[in-house]
Amino acid sequence: MYKFRVIPANEEIFIKTRNKYKTILDEFNSYAQMLTVEAGNAKTKSGKASSYTRYLIRLIIFYSESNDDEIIDLSSFETLKKIEKIKHADEFQTFNQESNRFYSATISCYLAYVTYKNSNNEEVMDNYFNHSLNTIENNLEEKESINLINTPKMRHHKRRVSKVYSYPRNFLEALEAKKRSNWTCEFDKEHRTFINIKNRNPHVEAHHLIPMAAQDYYENTIDFADNIVCLCPTCHSRIHYAMQSEKKEMIVELFNKRKNHYLRHGINIDEKLLFNFYGIV
Repeated sequence: MYKFRVIPANEEIFIKTRNKYKTILDEFNSYAQMLTVEAGNAKTKSGKASSYTRYLIRLIIFYSESNDDEIIDLSSFETLKKIEKIKHADEFQTFNQESNRFYSATISCYLAYVTYKNSNNEEVMDNYFNHSLNTIENNLEEKESINLINTPKMRHHKRRVSKVYSYPRNFLEALEAKKRSNWTCEFDKEHRTFINIKNRNPHVEAHHLIPMAAQDYYENTIDFADNIVCLCPTCHSRIHYAMQSEKKEMIVELFNKRKNHYLRHGINIDEKLLFNFYGIV
């Protein structure tokens, strides 16, 4: 039973909690400020990021008061899932509305932050994966695709590759995604690319629409062909590095084409959650 109430910033428990998690809260505040600027909502420092930080402190307090459990790592999906449970508590909706929905907005921003914290190793692995896939694609063509994932399957454990711990990728699933796309850019089939010297097909790159950085959010794997989109090099860079408005356009287009496939893999996802994974809150 959560005891929702107004907790002033000068209350002892607020100050104690803020000091306990100061390093990671400062990092979260900087990340939230970065998102505000990237979204075009502020060119200079605004108060939204600091508000999110204060509300996150209060969420930590609510969880700690109502559960015989200590939060250890604020940057983990395990902690995120604990905080998310508060949304389903009795009276949360009313309390959230009375707080101008800052609590739900804070949870969305916190989800984006945790995904961001887990993205570095996974992006390194993505680059390695696409490079390796180009090299071995012809050999994979000779293998039958009878083991493709079509039902819920538990995620693998992380592995160490080139000093980086990340989730393994299935080359056959990525190749199947390329076959389905006919080696064309799924965002815009009119996008022209070059012929890859390794496989003699137009060069496209595999991208997990639900990012592998979010794998810890799910018990089941998200490394399956239905979650892998094929993009030309420009669009692949765009979905990683473009302005939020351009990213959002791509995500909506690509998600609408495959959103009905996720439930059969045991993956619950909607557009809003997917936006959060990309830092769009």
